Amino acid sequence: MREISTYVDIDAKPRIVWAVLTDLARYPDWNPYVREVTGEVRVGGTPALRTQPAKGRPVNFRARVTAVTEGIELRRAGGLPVPGLFGGDHGFALSPHNGGTRVTQDERFSGLLVPVMSSIIDRTLENFERMNQPLKDWAEAKASAGAGR
Repeated sequence: MREISTYVDIDAKPRIVWAVLTDLARYPDWNPYVREVTGEVRVGGTPALRTQPAKGRPVNFRARVTAVTEGIELRRAGGLPVPGLFGGDHGFALSPHNGGTRVTQDERFSGLLVPVMSSIIDRTLENFERMNQPLKDWAEAKASAGAGR
């Protein structure tokens, strides 16, 4: 197993950040990595995602929503069609921080192929980090537009 993690501090309340993260239709407006998401934010939901890595071709896949705690946590799992080869458990955790919100994004990779997928996992971390500033900017703009801070 291998885990990656990154975080960003946002000057907006968790409810505002949560609204951004769960407004799947607006992902193309702010997210440079996850360019499209369709589906529902509910446990058991199976959203379809299209990612555009900084280096490489677009990747389309389906995930399964495994946890939804409003304003606190959103998790999804996905992987190769053959169980046990390579999978990931991705999450966003929101916590109050200095009057705003700290968003921690992590993914736990598991399966037989983890050792040989090291460069892909490293690039995934880079792509998560690419999302941090746009997420911060979008949520802070919503907060300053009157949605609340």
